Amino acid sequence: ERAWAAPGAELITVWGRRRVGKSALLSRFAAGKHAIYIYGTRISQRDLLSNMATQMARVFDMPSLRFAAFQSWDDVFDILTQESRKARLLVVFDEFPYLCDVSQGLDTLVQRWWDRIHRTENMMVVIAGSAFSAMRGLTGYTGALHGRRTGQMDVEPFGYFDAAHFFAHLSPVDRVRAYACFGGIPAYLNYVRDDWTLAENVQQTILTPGHVLYREAEDLLRIEFHQEMLYASILRSIASGEERPSDIARDVGKGGVNEILEHLVRLQELHFIRRDVPVTEFERPRSRRVLYRVADPYLRFWFRYVTRYQAILQVGDIAAVWERDIEPTLDEFVARTTWEDVCIQYLWNLLAARRIEPTFQRLGRWWDNQNEIDIVGTRDNHVTLAGECKWTNAPVGMDVFHRLQTKTIGLEVREPVQWVLASRAGFEPEVRRRAEQGDLLLIEPDDLFAPELERPV
Repeated sequence: ERAWAAPGAELITVWGRRRVGKSALLSRFAAGKHAIYIYGTRISQRDLLSNMATQMARVFDMPSLRFAAFQSWDDVFDILTQESRKARLLVVFDEFPYLCDVSQGLDTLVQRWWDRIHRTENMMVVIAGSAFSAMRGLTGYTGALHGRRTGQMDVEPFGYFDAAHFFAHLSPVDRVRAYACFGGIPAYLNYVRDDWTLAENVQQTILTPGHVLYREAEDLLRIEFHQEMLYASILRSIASGEERPSDIARDVGKGGVNEILEHLVRLQELHFIRRDVPVTEFERPRSRRVLYRVADPYLRFWFRYVTRYQAILQVGDIAAVWERDIEPTLDEFVARTTWEDVCIQYLWNLLAARRIEPTFQRLGRWWDNQNEIDIVGTRDNHVTLAGECKWTNAPVGMDVFHRLQTKTIGLEVREPVQWVLASRAGFEPEVRRRAEQGDLLLIEPDDLFAPELERPV
């Protein structure tokens, strides 16, 4: 909206994973504006240009276009340029890489058109796509639009707080579990029903053969990768608990890290996995303490459970898989993969809502050869926050707090430290009394969904 309100020409690129909501966002943005929306589909260039003529005839009130199909993209660009001189015009190229597949050289044609108009015309052009490599190639050093865009946007999945609007009928604890299963992709969350329990929602969607979410992970790999089986093996290995590059390589049957390094990089580029280093080493270019985690909760759940029990699920024994194999281990899965991430998101939400002081610039995990701390905050290369996250049935006691303090010995700490304890099952009275001193923040599932954390729209 800021770009739309600015004078002159704007060229914005938008990238996001499949089903993250790019088209919904762009359609909502275009509504009520003087706009042309061009969507990339697998049709011939002739049919695409014909559809363009029909849309432009309606938007620009030019009935003659219905009977005179465009012969080339240059004809389209000429009319768009003319119309932008009458009123500010929005032109959206959605799934632009598909359009380039249909119309070879379209990226170069758009480049030449933009070079011709960007200094004089009253137009905003948005180019969006799901294919990361294609979009990066478009704006990279040798790409047709290199150095030309005036803005960019990466559309990210919802965090735990926004995702929870889709399962607001569940208890706070089950909302965290649901986020660990479904993640934050809006299209996935749309399948959640508020008249079903968490168990029913998971069984009737992700675990049901024939449902979109049962096959979505495989479809994602099939679309993005040529060697999908190796990528699937890497994701399955990480989701099952292997985090070190050497352990992942061994687990997928490779002789060393070099054999999977380019695959790890590709998965990271597409936001399928996350490369973690201790937060205190974030700015070091070559940290040796590298761990990988599956970034998307839905993919973590799918590669942890669905791949393992797919044969049983195929024959329809869905309830048994849930009751025997998933439900008994789900809390361990949440503790290992999701609870820390949710707590880190919560701290950022508190900061955005100005409910805590901005004592940290970065949050993440920390570990060395002996110890691990679930959350560490740093500012100017000093540790200013440290926290432990427990997803257990027992309330957290002072022993956890004392161990946390001991783990920070040897770190470059800036006093006063903000201590954080997060617990699914609450805290012992002594911990609550200690928190009254003001330097210990306690986090429970109920706190995560406080109305004051809602961001204004």
